[in-house]
Amino acid sequence: MSTQDMSAIYALLRPNSVAVIGAAREPHKIGHQVVKNLLEGGFPPDKIYPVNPYATQILGLKCYPSVKDIPGDVDLAVIVVPASVVPKVLEECAEKGVKAVAIISAGFKEVGNIEAERRLVEIARKGGFRILGPNIVGVCDTVKRVNASFCQALPMPGEIAFITQSGALAIALVGWTRLKRIGLSDLVSIGNKADINETDLMEFFGEDPHTKVITMYIEGVDDGRRFMEVASKVVPKKPVIVLKAGKVERAVSAIRSHTGSLAGSDAAYEAAFKQVGVIRAPTFPDLFDWAIAFAKAPLPKGENVVIVTNGGGAGVMATDAAAQHGIKLMDLPEDLAKKLRYYMPPFGSVLNPVDLTGMAGKEWYKGAIKELLRDDRVHAIVVLYCHTAVTKPREIGDAILEAIRETGVRKTIVASFIGGIECLEECERLIENGVPCYESPEKAMAALGALYRYKRFLDKVGKKTIPEFRVNKVIVETIINKALSEERTVLTPSEAAEVAAAYGIPVLEKPLAKSKDEAVAIADKLGYPVVLEVESPQVVHKTDVGAIILDLKGPEEVRQAYRQIIENVKKHVPSAEIRGVIVRKMMPRGKEVILGATRDPVFGPLIMFGSGGILVELIRDVAFRVAPISVEDAREMIEETKAYKLLKGFRGEPEADIDAVIDALVRLSKLMMDFEEIAEVDINPFFVYEKGKGGLAIDVKIILRPRSKPEE
Repeated sequence: MSTQDMSAIYALLRPNSVAVIGAAREPHKIGHQVVKNLLEGGFPPDKIYPVNPYATQILGLKCYPSVKDIPGDVDLAVIVVPASVVPKVLEECAEKGVKAVAIISAGFKEVGNIEAERRLVEIARKGGFRILGPNIVGVCDTVKRVNASFCQALPMPGEIAFITQSGALAIALVGWTRLKRIGLSDLVSIGNKADINETDLMEFFGEDPHTKVITMYIEGVDDGRRFMEVASKVVPKKPVIVLKAGKVERAVSAIRSHTGSLAGSDAAYEAAFKQVGVIRAPTFPDLFDWAIAFAKAPLPKGENVVIVTNGGGAGVMATDAAAQHGIKLMDLPEDLAKKLRYYMPPFGSVLNPVDLTGMAGKEWYKGAIKELLRDDRVHAIVVLYCHTAVTKPREIGDAILEAIRETGVRKTIVASFIGGIECLEECERLIENGVPCYESPEKAMAALGALYRYKRFLDKVGKKTIPEFRVNKVIVETIINKALSEERTVLTPSEAAEVAAAYGIPVLEKPLAKSKDEAVAIADKLGYPVVLEVESPQVVHKTDVGAIILDLKGPEEVRQAYRQIIENVKKHVPSAEIRGVIVRKMMPRGKEVILGATRDPVFGPLIMFGSGGILVELIRDVAFRVAPISVEDAREMIEETKAYKLLKGFRGEPEADIDAVIDALVRLSKLMMDFEEIAEVDINPFFVYEKGKGGLAIDVKIILRPRSKPEE
């Protein structure tokens, strides 16, 4: 983002003066509420300029006929007028030299009025300012006390920025965050995103000294590549947590590959978030639970976590949640265990969770926490407390805060206080004093898990490798051009194999026979057993129509198979063009996996890895990343799947050649980046042999994107 654009967003969120165009005298109108909110939020009254040609005063403030009549500079203009009037008002803003505009007015793209919305952006571009909206709730900034919205009040001040595509959610959030005592730096509703979008705001908050954590509610982004580019720069500086709605896969009837059918739009978002370190929250409460942890707690310096509790059940629940969120519970060294035994009765436990028992009061909690804080081998502490008759939540809260103060050690601590209103109030106090606290052990562990995911991502920043290798682009260009010139969008099996080979993906040779005798001659040369499969652009999934026959052991079987394949294709796909029958060597079976690629409309090429074979869509054991992928990305994809256990050597079997799979995935990624004409690729199965013995693409399918015809 340019310096000018950054300045415009600064003027939008942190203005020194605000004009409300469409200010109203009637209390029930939004134009009245915005002026009232600015005043009640604490913005300087002498810098609030109501604009209404039919009023002289609103809420005690002088009213101006036009924004052009306002004396002095206007940083932000908030527009609350009918959609038909907005273009004229924007032109007046341009004449005035307004730096940024927030358009609350609705009636544009959301109701199909696309051209009118495009016109707004054109006026803004010519006028040299940026637009937020239209169709927004407004802007709430606690730094400058700006409530330029029709939210009921400003949020509490804090260090969490929240960007939302839902205006209703923004309004509800103010009350919810106040109830939970969650502080925000900014709350921004982005509406139709005609100009300023979530990526622009993420970039701004990435540099904002008042914001420690960036949170978002999004339903989609317009430019996935730019989102990833900006996030990759922001995330190493501060965490970005996103609640992405809409997990249902898109229904696209044209998808003809396994990869395409498995790659719903949500898979692309999931892959993109993982690659750039954006943390995805599954629910709205999780979004802010985790944001509190990031805002209040330091990141852990290592993996060793210790749980301290007064209830065995709470400890068990936390242990289960630790496994779910990838948290390592430390085996306590004997010297540390000996120190902790001093703070519990003989029947207490130092097995981690450390169970101080229900007898534990302030001093036992405080002593145990101090020992854990002082021990450098302990990297994070989870304090669980179940409200008992012998203790008060306030005392245990004091134990945590005093232990931190008296040791002077700043270490990752999260807490969970389980009980009624007293526990809730103590949780709020702990949060205000820098200790994230939650109402259940599971929530505490989930928040700690988010901290660890972020830490592990930061540890990998700058360590990605995309190798250079020689490829033959000319062969691929020739094959693609030939197919498209024939108005074909599906490469034949032999063409697809040539494309894979040109990019160094190990693939089975596929000589073509035009007759039964030629098929026998090729089989005799290759050596038995062999496989026969049809060569036809129209037959993609050959197994489904009997167009592939395996394990043929002699000339007569080859003749019969040749005849049977031709008959099956003519019966099941009568319109198919049969170019012959491929004869290939029956290779020894390896571990079966699938490699694939498809082209997402938002993020571009997606690379897939998963368990292969005919049940791939049923098993759905797959992982995705956005191309270009690195060696490290490819390895992570493999490790995310159940297929990884198989490749590592399941039940005593030898380890497979995982490096060969990684190499093939990175090469497939390069192929997709080099040729936009390729829509989808399936390599299924890809046989993976023992470690050091490589892999082999047995069946390759490639689907092209049809060239758009020139307009007449």
